[in-house]
Amino acid sequence: MAYSAKKTAWLVGAAILCTSTVACDQAGQVVEPQAMDSMAQAAIVSSIAEGDYVIRSAMTNKCIDVDSASTADGAKVQQWECNSSAAQTFHLSPTSDGYWKIVNVNSGKALDIKDVSTAQNAVLHQWSYVGANNQQFRFIARGNNQFSFHPRHTDMAIDLYWGSADNGTLLVQYPYTGGANQHWTFDKIGGGGGGGPAGTVPVVVTNKCPFALNVVLSGVGDIPLEKDGAGNKIFRNLGTGGSYTYYAPGNYPSGRVSAYRTLPSPTSPRELEKAEFTLGPDGNGVQNIYYNLTYVDHVGLPMQISTVGNNGCNMAQCNKSYSALSSAIANACPDGLRYNMGGGTICLAPRSFCLDGEYASDPRRGSVCNRLDSEIARCASKYPGQCNPGTAKTPQVYACSAPFFDQSAKWCSAITRGMVDNPDSTNVAQYYNTGKPYNQYAKWVHDQCGAVYGFAYDDYPMAANQAGFYTCNGGRQLNVTFCPAG
Repeated sequence: MAYSAKKTAWLVGAAILCTSTVACDQAGQVVEPQAMDSMAQAAIVSSIAEGDYVIRSAMTNKCIDVDSASTADGAKVQQWECNSSAAQTFHLSPTSDGYWKIVNVNSGKALDIKDVSTAQNAVLHQWSYVGANNQQFRFIARGNNQFSFHPRHTDMAIDLYWGSADNGTLLVQYPYTGGANQHWTFDKIGGGGGGGPAGTVPVVVTNKCPFALNVVLSGVGDIPLEKDGAGNKIFRNLGTGGSYTYYAPGNYPSGRVSAYRTLPSPTSPRELEKAEFTLGPDGNGVQNIYYNLTYVDHVGLPMQISTVGNNGCNMAQCNKSYSALSSAIANACPDGLRYNMGGGTICLAPRSFCLDGEYASDPRRGSVCNRLDSEIARCASKYPGQCNPGTAKTPQVYACSAPFFDQSAKWCSAITRGMVDNPDSTNVAQYYNTGKPYNQYAKWVHDQCGAVYGFAYDDYPMAANQAGFYTCNGGRQLNVTFCPAG
């Protein structure tokens, strides 16, 4: 069954929009307590080996941090209160002759002395790694599990500017003096080969739509993975081609990446689109990723979900371009159920239209929300003792909800597809093509996107392969792309 999407509950308080150019409060990089546990278990090392690290100043005990979790070349590198975010996690790997590259796991960009400068107080920032000497560093043990580190092209030390304790203080290169502002501890939180904090799964969100999106990752109860000091959601702004990496706990049920063109408000809380998944171990303790594309509430954007793992890691996608899908919404959305959500136009599913009170006064409810009543009655008459809908009517079939249809994938699917006379058929050519009433929205979703969820029990029978529900065994990474075809 598809993960059931719930109406987003608006969290009272100001939403913070973090971009690569607008600095939000650094609490915008706070992660859930589950991720914080990995910081508590980090080991302060006495020697450097490949892996993921948090780098702390020996003077202030604050962490090296990429400003506002930016993924841009040239983004400021600074010190900030440690918060266990991906923007404060760096992957160290050797290059040659005892030198190392230091890559931020959120942005994939390397620490870099700006403009290959040889001047004192030249600034450290992040840049795409090209193997240059200003992007390679050697480490020198200074005792007490502390190190200095030095760019290859000057061999100066990385220095906390003026030894300031302030959040936002720059890092620069300066001749080594032995001061505590040039000493650092390396807290190892992950093994070699990349990735984020131990016990997490990277969720890489990419926007290929021809406009910017604001994205947020949340879990059970709509609780955000990243939130500010007041507990409000942190929205990550992704321009066209932009991406952001979340590090979700390995046991993370009902995960959802929601996308908005405009930020939600108390009067307009719904997302333009969402991608849903669950992370968790199998019976042998192996990390699994469970996922599908579900359009059971509405269609707003084409999406793609892919995974990296051992077995069963198939791609689920609606690979239409944004222009093609938006044209289909504008010209062919069943019953004309087009509404504005999340800053864009969506095609609303009849389950939402018939059950949500906000549409109660719409005159189309009469025809749309009674459409399957005759097939429900025929099902009960044809299969007494098997098809027992009781008081359930068309809205309950649309939603596969109580009474009865929440417990009967077979009959909910049969009535939805116009297949009451052959409810167990796997001949998909007959679905929505028998001359009987059916869920027009579900058919339209499949016409647009193929094997995705158009209604909650679209995976019945499994042999029909209509829904594309996948389990990636040994899952190591989840990728969500909005508008994969542009």
